[in-house]
Amino acid sequence: MTMSIGAARAKQDFPPYDLLDGWALRAADKTHRLERLYHQTQAKSWDPRAVLDELVERHGGIHVPPEKREAIGHVFTVILWGELAAWNIAADLARALPDVDAKMAATGQVFDEARHFTVLRDYFERARIPLPPLNPFGRRVLVRILETDSVLEKLYGMQLLVENLALAIFKRVAASNIEPVLSDLLTYVERDESRHVALGVMYLPKLLAKATPLQRAHNWAFNMELFLLTIGGGELLDPHFAALGIDHRELGATAQRLHEQVLRQMAEDSGLRPGERLRGAYGLTRRQQRLMLDFLHPAGALSPRQQVARRAVTRATHAVARWMA
Repeated sequence: MTMSIGAARAKQDFPPYDLLDGWALRAADKTHRLERLYHQTQAKSWDPRAVLDELVERHGGIHVPPEKREAIGHVFTVILWGELAAWNIAADLARALPDVDAKMAATGQVFDEARHFTVLRDYFERARIPLPPLNPFGRRVLVRILETDSVLEKLYGMQLLVENLALAIFKRVAASNIEPVLSDLLTYVERDESRHVALGVMYLPKLLAKATPLQRAHNWAFNMELFLLTIGGGELLDPHFAALGIDHRELGATAQRLHEQVLRQMAEDSGLRPGERLRGAYGLTRRQQRLMLDFLHPAGALSPRQQVARRAVTRATHAVARWMA
């Protein structure tokens, strides 16, 4: 049975001497690679103040086009508060994960997320771009992951859903070159985030193998809720992505490709044959992905019936957002 955060905090048998068991066999354990993530974090650490200062000097200051300032604020308020949530969630995981190597990887992520939050906060302060309140859907996603006591749900929701979505946004924003300092800064953040996804890829199969059918079903329902909330949040951000010149369809396709890649890596790490899915892991089929993208972000003109359906979805999304606010 997978341990909950609450159970980990409630345990009184400290110190956990079992962490020393099998020390000589650790090199043969797949989770030993997680320790390397921690050491990579140390080796590839960067000074957020020095990097931001250097980028500002290189580009002669921060120059955000006036017509894009509001849109950047709406998109990056989700990113900024997501980094703070990830900072807290990684700290929870560093305490609750039972394996030393996994604890080390999560501890490395704590330092990364703290660095990301502070450097992005400093960037927007220097750019004098006000960040609006977090939209209700985005706030609900982060609060749900912060509040769950399930290590499986916390790790799955953050590492495979939120981190993947953040990576997709970083890639599209950096590629659009909206503002040179921001684009260059995001390349530093993106390199760190790829290690965070690796923590999920390497450790989630172990958690899923120990989970009961009920726990796996609860994790599926939990992450389906998060998935639907991200769609709602995306609807609210759609005009802001358009203002920044970011193709929302391509952003969605990038997020789907990243998620599919993660599922494939998890299956390979578990010794499954090509095409086999890890038990308890889930994702949309290629056909489902295409249908969802065609409906939410069509490549061409919609039929009259589709236009009616899209308007209904948009109205419903805004009505739910007002109710949640």
